[in-house]
Amino acid sequence: MPKMTSSKAVVLVVDDEPSGAEALSVLLQDAGYETVLAGSGAEALQRAAQIPPDLVLLDVRMPDMDGFETCERLHRMPGLADIPVIFLTGSSERKAIERGFASGARDYVTKPFLLEELLARVRTHADLKLSRDRLGQMLKDREEITRVVAHDLKNPLTCILFAAEFLKRPSQKPERQAELTAEIVENTRSALDFIQRFLAHGAEGERLRQFSARRTDLLELARNAARGQRTAAEARGVRIEVDGIPAEAMVDPEVTRNVLVNLLANAIQYSPAGSAIEVVVSRMPTGFAQCRVMDRGPGVPENARDRLFTRFLSVAKASERSEYSSGLGLAIAKHDVTQMGGYLWYEAREGGGSVFGFDLPTP
Repeated sequence: MPKMTSSKAVVLVVDDEPSGAEALSVLLQDAGYETVLAGSGAEALQRAAQIPPDLVLLDVRMPDMDGFETCERLHRMPGLADIPVIFLTGSSERKAIERGFASGARDYVTKPFLLEELLARVRTHADLKLSRDRLGQMLKDREEITRVVAHDLKNPLTCILFAAEFLKRPSQKPERQAELTAEIVENTRSALDFIQRFLAHGAEGERLRQFSARRTDLLELARNAARGQRTAAEARGVRIEVDGIPAEAMVDPEVTRNVLVNLLANAIQYSPAGSAIEVVVSRMPTGFAQCRVMDRGPGVPENARDRLFTRFLSVAKASERSEYSSGLGLAIAKHDVTQMGGYLWYEAREGGGSVFGFDLPTP
């Protein structure tokens, strides 16, 4: 449901007397509100569906559908259950007032009303509605930020866990112990660097990362990301092979590495034991550097491909998903690659499996 672009509160005025509705509309506009007019209960429901109001001024006595029924039906509409309704009534009888509150009204004003009283009540309920909306949006933003931050910390922490489990095995040779220790240090540093960047720059909506583009060799970046995921792959019985040629891109190296880690983590999760994940870096004649992550997993069903980069979409069966999986990684990767001027795409791999690739602009 579209909403007016103005930051002013929108008041829906419902009255079967056009002159009264128009006069009230002018008064409200002079007081700083946007107004929408309706001459009947049915029209009010139609208007509310088109432009969700922040408050409704509703006349009780109307033909066909009175104010009580209009209020009840309005609050049953999707997204309008909490819209404050103020009844305009010529009756001060207790039963009518009680029925008004029972139908979902927040307040009432008895005709003839004092303008100051009406505006005071409109202001009170409209301000409360806008405050609730702002609070609700803040909570949604905080939940979104929490999900993305948790996901970005999940990969290095999972690698640290796998490396620590391998390190506990008494049969590990000294050189392998050194590799595992280095992997723990590298992933710990990656997690701390992310936290430091987040605390330094903050976050707004989906822009959780501050992009800082510079010349970056995707081949070296791919090798670095593969080293960080080596033990996680080993724990699942798969291996990562990196090949290709040096290819510079003008990107944020930390963000690009995070994209690679997300793609590798998915490939590791869905690859069958004994298979290899291939990472190939190349230069494109169109002015882009390309990186492809290829696995021999089950692939993506055709009916899910158009929603592949949607948040929380998971194409695997429940039995195949990792206990740490959130279905968020591809959506984050898509957002980050797009923000850096590139493209993230998927295609079925010949012979079975998946190819996730991204193209990023060269210097």
